[in-house]
Amino acid sequence: MKGKNFFIIGFVLVLFGATAQTVTDNRIWTKLTYRHEPSKALDIDLSGLYRSVGGDEGMDRWITEVQVTKKQSKILCYSAEFRHYAIFDDVGATQGTNQRIRFRLNATKGYNLGRDEISMRYGIQHRTVLSGGGSDRTDVRVRGAYTKNIKDWKWDPTIYSEYLGSVNGNLSRRLRIGAESSNKMLGGKVSFGYFYQHNFSLSSPHYHTMTVGYRL
Repeated sequence: MKGKNFFIIGFVLVLFGATAQTVTDNRIWTKLTYRHEPSKALDIDLSGLYRSVGGDEGMDRWITEVQVTKKQSKILCYSAEFRHYAIFDDVGATQGTNQRIRFRLNATKGYNLGRDEISMRYGIQHRTVLSGGGSDRTDVRVRGAYTKNIKDWKWDPTIYSEYLGSVNGNLSRRLRIGAESSNKMLGGKVSFGYFYQHNFSLSSPHYHTMTVGYRL
């Protein structure tokens, strides 16, 4: 019995030690978007994003984004997104700005629950490294969200969870759990949010992320 207890304690200590090797960092993501609506069923978003401590490398970056969304119905939409990344590498002997591009396709379906709503988003994305370190990679993404409609309250909260997993290239698996809200103000739409990102790889840090956005 003593030997069994010793094994269990040792196993727990090993797990704790492995977990302790992964640090948790803080970061801020900002996004400014201009939306053009050619029709009621079509949105074209042009965005600029600045992210501190982003990606697997933990480096600041500027992202230029174009997204086209087609509303198939009130509860179903499809979107295509293109991004260009400028990653500011200020670590090590070789420094500079690294370049990447990424394509993503999404399908989002909503489910009405009276005043509230549940939505599921399924996506696949592929990144290509133009310069700097890293490798080309394809990821799948699955996001579930619940939005609570609060009477006489303009900041309806959305709670969500999203899994991101690579299928080739530099393998990576991440889980995000967070909350966000938005409201029409300042001549546009302002959004705030927070999510915690858990990286299943011990070599990658976890993240606390604050998000701020404004859409014209």
